Amino acid sequence: MIMGEKDTITKDYMNDPYIFADAFNYFLYGGEQVIMPEQLHPLDTTVIGVPYGADDAGVPVQKYRDGMKI
Repeated sequence: MIMGEKDTITKDYMNDPYIFADAFNYFLYGGEQVIMPEQLHPLDTTVIGVPYGADDAGVPVQKYRDGMKI
């Protein structure tokens, strides 16, 4: 397997909202249907989030999603 290929395959697999919801419902809620796949939408984890201070001045911040490390 080529370096990075496993990560790409996993990302493609988990991109399906039904698989994502099922996996996280199992691990977080013991299988109870809390996360509904119909409510999920794709999210680019490298987008820039802009937090606003008291004076509404935005400061760009690069956001990353941490993942489980094996």
